[in-house]
Amino acid sequence: MRKLKLILLVVLAGPGFLSFINGIPEPKVGLEVGDKVPEITATLLNGSEFSLESLDGKMVLIDFWASYDGESRVDNHQKMKLQKEFANGKFHNGEGFVVVSISLDRFKSPLKKAIEEDGLTNALHICDYQGAESSIAKAFKVEKPSNFLIDGDGRLIASSSSINKVTSSLEYLHRN
Repeated sequence: MRKLKLILLVVLAGPGFLSFINGIPEPKVGLEVGDKVPEITATLLNGSEFSLESLDGKMVLIDFWASYDGESRVDNHQKMKLQKEFANGKFHNGEGFVVVSISLDRFKSPLKKAIEEDGLTNALHICDYQGAESSIAKAFKVEKPSNFLIDGDGRLIASSSSINKVTSSLEYLHRN
């Protein structure tokens, strides 16, 4: 009888216990490592609609930059190098790598010129010409150029104003 009770307990409580152990709670939306980053929906500079959710399953660099900021202009070359190197890469929690370039510019002409000069051809470009006052910049609490690396589940892996910290995280998560 005792064995029967134990078996019955395991059969009835087991699935609930296993679902508790295996169930990873949905992360909160935020800007701390491990959080799900705020959703981005916008119109790209080429006129097509964009949703960050459409990049689920990929590693994504969300790059806030400006044509007037010297450091982010220098970093643009490294970002495109990363895009080329890891575009088809396999990562711990993602496959492929995409750069979402969000400009903090307020004027169209210098932005367009910087994109061409810096060779930012493979990035997805967003700019609403509101600078740090844009809704996306506010959602990410960005006032100056910054980088956010997210994994295939949309969770924040690393954030920094320096591309080097983000690069280190990307290289660490890359599977050869």
